[in-house]
Amino acid sequence: MEESVIAKSTGEQEEENMEPQDAALFHYLRTRKKLSKEEVNYREKQEQQYDIKTNNGSSQACIKCKFNLPDEKICHIVEGDVSNERGVSNYFSPKGEGMLPGDIVWEFVKKIGRKLTYEEGHVIDKGAENFQCKDCKYYMYYGKCLLINGNFTPEMSCGFIVKIGNGTEV
Repeated sequence: MEESVIAKSTGEQEEENMEPQDAALFHYLRTRKKLSKEEVNYREKQEQQYDIKTNNGSSQACIKCKFNLPDEKICHIVEGDVSNERGVSNYFSPKGEGMLPGDIVWEFVKKIGRKLTYEEGHVIDKGAENFQCKDCKYYMYYGKCLLINGNFTPEMSCGFIVKIGNGTEV
């Protein structure tokens, strides 16, 4: 299981825990413009040249960030391809910090009144076990989603899944 899948879908975050990184995702949703790699100080670690640590002492890498889409090697807020294993930026946000991306999208939908398109949601036909639409608090069992336009089967998944019982209350 990719660490970014867990980081983006589980946690006890609440709306009042919004961090600057979370505001960057909200800004992207509003403007449809990602931040450049220069703006976020994106860099790739070279072998063991340096090891960037989080506040809890664990190593940083895009794969551990809640904004990373590992299969696509893209980020929700940084433009272009990212290196899952060696990439890091000032907007690195691990599990447990700030809000979950799906909860940020929910705030966007409530404030703007528009769901994400199917493409913007990064929908896939089959998600990892326990990280599928049927496991998401935003999935309505008649094949609809509160966050993304389209029809969904229980086995599908997206880039904004929030597991039932996690994040902010709906």
